[in-house]
Amino acid sequence: MPQLSEIEFKKQISSGNFARLYFLYGDEKYLIRHYTALIQKKAVDPAFADFNFHQYDGKEVDFDKVAQAAEALPMMSERTLILIKDFAADSLNADASEKFLKLISDIPDTTVILISNPSTDVNMKSAKGKKMLAEIDKAGCSVSFEHAGLNQLIKLIEKGAASRNCTISQSNARYLLTLIGDDMTVIINELDKICAYRKEGEIGKEHIDAVVVKTVQARVFDLTKALTSGNCDLAMYILDTLIAMKEEPINILGALITPYVDMYRAKVYSSGGLRPEDAGKDFNYRNKEFRLTNGARAASKYSVTQLRTFLDVLDDADRLLKSTSVSGRLVLEQTITKLFLVSNGEKI
Repeated sequence: MPQLSEIEFKKQISSGNFARLYFLYGDEKYLIRHYTALIQKKAVDPAFADFNFHQYDGKEVDFDKVAQAAEALPMMSERTLILIKDFAADSLNADASEKFLKLISDIPDTTVILISNPSTDVNMKSAKGKKMLAEIDKAGCSVSFEHAGLNQLIKLIEKGAASRNCTISQSNARYLLTLIGDDMTVIINELDKICAYRKEGEIGKEHIDAVVVKTVQARVFDLTKALTSGNCDLAMYILDTLIAMKEEPINILGALITPYVDMYRAKVYSSGGLRPEDAGKDFNYRNKEFRLTNGARAASKYSVTQLRTFLDVLDDADRLLKSTSVSGRLVLEQTITKLFLVSNGEKI
């Protein structure tokens, strides 16, 4: 079957017409967790879950045990559900790949295998990932959950506020996003805190500011996340907020350079057969190794050439800000646009 959209996937769950295999992956971990829980609720009768629900850790899964569970007939229920969490399908060795493909090639009609990646990033756009994804789609369905666009996130905040006896304007929802970024898990958690503080009624900027605090570095990190997620509108809006707060353009650029340097170092070390964390020893990342872990995750979708181009763009901006009288805001806007274009594989 071809890859499903979120809407198509939701319809399958609602109808109870399940495929025999689902593979959930992507950047938006909140939605992966949400739909994993929804399938568990809809596919298996809780009264017989002890018999018909089996869960495995994808990092050390025993395919022979999974195959035995898949072959077992469900007890007093229509189906058996097998959940494999955090399964790196893009990086299996030859033996594991063979066992996995054998498993999914002959899934009984009474079994649903759900492979969910709520904590693991998989690169299904790599040559190995594409090949594996094609096999998964032959046996069942894959669903990719990417970060939502700005308008979708605003609607999510409006709906979330309403369910908590509060309201929020679109402009304040946009403002909130500039502070916390576009990760749905973070959005829901922060909205819970804001609504608990407000209790009921209209959420104003003053209520957001009273609960949510962001440093320049955190805001710029969110700007970088917006760019690497393909959300240029949100990146520009974060820049507007930083400028409105009278942050110096050179400080904004300095904070922007840092995550791209982390991405480049992590990628080069990984490409050389080393761990991204090994770069920490050579570049003094003591107590900041998490930056390389985050950098490796963000860099997985880019080539070394793209990452070098990012650094060239940032270096050009640094020289312009330090040696000319060109508007700092203009330099940053042009820089963000160039980074976005390179991120999408376009030449500049």
